Amino acid sequence: MKTYSQEEIDRLISCPKVITEPPRKEMKPERGSQRNNMLLRSTDGVTEFSVFMRVNDDFRENFSIGLIYHPRDERGALHLLRCNGPHGDFIGSYRHSVSHFRYHFHRAKAENIVLGLRPEFGGEVTEGYGCYKDALSFFLREINLINAGEYFPELSQPGLDLNLVEQEREP
Repeated sequence: MKTYSQEEIDRLISCPKVITEPPRKEMKPERGSQRNNMLLRSTDGVTEFSVFMRVNDDFRENFSIGLIYHPRDERGALHLLRCNGPHGDFIGSYRHSVSHFRYHFHRAKAENIVLGLRPEFGGEVTEGYGCYKDALSFFLREINLINAGEYFPELSQPGLDLNLVEQEREP
């Protein structure tokens, strides 16, 4: 795998993107989870990405949403960002982390690539979301998806103006 600087990785995650192959309107059941995917391209037309969305059928809080970069000039792919629910212990090539018992995300790090680890090794606990829908909103903001509202209208509803609610309650 090519070596990337942290600046390159951060730029790949945050560059403006648009959906080129939209997700299905409904997630598809497969192997114990609901699944969906979509393809993205940077707004300059140069860089291509894919996104996966998975929600466990039995435990809805067990989900994963990920951004994968597909470089044109080399084989393979680079997992850049993954938002997860609290899924507990897992089996893999790296050790268990306490963060996996809470809502967390994994962001690719240049040092992981140099060390031969998965780029997104090491989770970070977040208070940025507490369910799949909020995690999807968080994820779409993090990856700078420009046309998200066209395909995820349920996420772009305006927030409740709490000041207005308080004014209405006063006699």
